[in-house]
Amino acid sequence: MHTFFTKALRLTALIVASIIAGCAGLPPGMQPPSVTIADFGVGNAGLFEQQFNLRLRIQNPNAEEFKIDGLAFDLDINGRPFAKGVGSQTVIVPRYGSGFMTAEAVSTLGGLIKQFGRLIEGNRLFRYRIKGVLSIAAGPRVPFEETGEFDFKSLLPKGLTE
Repeated sequence: MHTFFTKALRLTALIVASIIAGCAGLPPGMQPPSVTIADFGVGNAGLFEQQFNLRLRIQNPNAEEFKIDGLAFDLDINGRPFAKGVGSQTVIVPRYGSGFMTAEAVSTLGGLIKQFGRLIEGNRLFRYRIKGVLSIAAGPRVPFEETGEFDFKSLLPKGLTE
């Protein structure tokens, strides 16, 4: 009976350790990659749903390359949920380098109207937060979260920005 409980305790400890290691994502000593928006374009736009095409830069601060085979993310703009996105390309991100993945994000009409309302009010600075998980091929899912900003004034002709 004693050996049964000892084996059960060891098995439970092993399962808990595996779960904790799986949540950690990367092996000890490895830094998570950063994911930023490199380009943002409008895809199909309908009345109820708008599709955006994103080009995401994935930077690897580690001495080992990553093979990313997908990602999922939420995109907030100015502190409000804006779109949900996914990407399924396979991208090899070299050690101490970067790679690009294209992704599709979908927004609802309500999210789009709120952000265009800010433009009409004259607010040209948009702050974004992209938060999600990267899927490393034959490995863990690694969480990421990055913030940035974009000034729409940079798109306007110089005479209109003064």
